[in-house]
Amino acid sequence: MAILPTVILVHGAWHTPANYQSYADALRAQGFKVHCPHLPSCNGASPPTTSLADDTSCVRDIVQSVVDAGEHVLMIMHSYGGAVGTGALEGLSLAEREATGQPGGVVHLLYMCAYILRPGSTVWEIIQETGYDKLWDQYVDTAADGTVAMKDQGLAFFSGNAEQTVVDKALKTLVRFPSAIFYEKTTGSAWKTIPTTYISTVNDYAVLKPYQDLMLAKVREDGVNVKVEEYDADHSLFITKEAAMVEVAVKAATDKRNLN
Repeated sequence: MAILPTVILVHGAWHTPANYQSYADALRAQGFKVHCPHLPSCNGASPPTTSLADDTSCVRDIVQSVVDAGEHVLMIMHSYGGAVGTGALEGLSLAEREATGQPGGVVHLLYMCAYILRPGSTVWEIIQETGYDKLWDQYVDTAADGTVAMKDQGLAFFSGNAEQTVVDKALKTLVRFPSAIFYEKTTGSAWKTIPTTYISTVNDYAVLKPYQDLMLAKVREDGVNVKVEEYDADHSLFITKEAAMVEVAVKAATDKRNLN
């Protein structure tokens, strides 16, 4: 197998890199180098002290350093991480860097039940357009300090598909998240120019399937055909379907659409 690209793994809202430790280790065992930066928004601060722009800047700094070292990059973005990763990549694709004589670059985007949004849109707009904003207070705890958490985190992230010991371990590493970020406008449209794979999850109670379908419909409206793979899986499929998600990463890394 050719040299695999370096993985930049962008975690979701409420999560921390600790949630992805087993998956990152499995990717490393497959031969990938892996970076999973801790997004500033997931610092548990009360009241919140960070924004989407802070998260985007954090990820961009990591990607910039890796491509400047001449490495190819596979972006793996989970959940909210899709909004962050997309906005961090302007000018960093392999094609863009080759055109200006620079080494390295991003070769593939892998969205794992993640927000794949048009620039200038928000996470909340997707929730509203699907009508699930009316159920928000039923399932989400919004505190006076401006942070939010799922009321039933086990159901939201695992949909009853994991052993309780696995769920309990994962939930210990979650933090409350700034609610204002869901209303912040995203930037970037890297999925328009970089080969993209989208992993759709049927039994997802965090980024619901209707959210995913709506976002993919908007992508198609913009004339972009991303590769979509559907799994009968929950939101935490990097845990509950770890081996399959490693295989997905290998397929994305060696996709014939990628530039070499």
